[in-house]
Amino acid sequence: MSKECEIIRDLLPLYAEGLTSKASNEWIEEHLNTCPECTKLLEQMRQTPQMEEIETEKELPLKALSKTYRRKNRSLAVLIAAIAASVLISLYAWLSAPRYLTYEQAVARTEETADGVRVFFTDAVHHIHTDSYTEAEDGSVNTDLECWTSTLDSLWHAETQSDVQLKGDVIYYRDNKAKADGETDVILHGSPDTPASSLRRLSLNYYLLMAAALTLILGVIRALVHDRKAEDLITEIAMVSLSWCIATVIVERGLGAATWSLIRDFSLITLLCASLSTVMISLFHRRRERNSIPVVS
Repeated sequence: MSKECEIIRDLLPLYAEGLTSKASNEWIEEHLNTCPECTKLLEQMRQTPQMEEIETEKELPLKALSKTYRRKNRSLAVLIAAIAASVLISLYAWLSAPRYLTYEQAVARTEETADGVRVFFTDAVHHIHTDSYTEAEDGSVNTDLECWTSTLDSLWHAETQSDVQLKGDVIYYRDNKAKADGETDVILHGSPDTPASSLRRLSLNYYLLMAAALTLILGVIRALVHDRKAEDLITEIAMVSLSWCIATVIVERGLGAATWSLIRDFSLITLLCASLSTVMISLFHRRRERNSIPVVS
């Protein structure tokens, strides 16, 4: 028997189980085309009842180990991707957080027009938002204007806003910083009977309280349940609600979740919650796998 035959016969069990690489397969098949003895040995391996019985009743040890290895690699890849996503979303949330400008910081001058006012901005304004609505009492049309910038705009040297034409019977500038001192919106045009004052949205506060309460309730329930599958399910749900709490604190930069930009903050909290819960659940299952060492026979 040649040395090549000896090497091929050592590899035949792995080849029969489909565990050899593409390059090894090509080399083995090239040898089998010229070696009847090795070809016959391979056929015997494939026709052995004992091997068929092992395949039907239980996976071969090498296949089981290979399957476990691939599963762990996929789990690790998901974990790394979720961690990276959590970091990137958190950074974006912090860097793009709106820094609302006062009237003095944002408005350089205004010019009255036939149906409203034209507002000219300073170089500090990167973003503007307008909102028009009709008063139910007298049917007058009111328009609100707010301006902001962010750290991300400063880093990227984003293009600034120059001016905007606003229409309405009464036009306000939402001085979000001034509201902290109890002041009202700045009137740019018109003469309202009662000055308006916009308030922050409190919806995220309610969601935060509900998520925190759910996390505590699920923690108590888990302590009372002794079924492992039920424990795992409760733990995963609790991790999602806990992730929402953590995401809210990160996006809102603290426990005060009142916001001027509800849609932006809610979207970022949802994305960050998804990535953080993926990290937590992945780590939880990896710990479960380490604590339960499989026995391969």
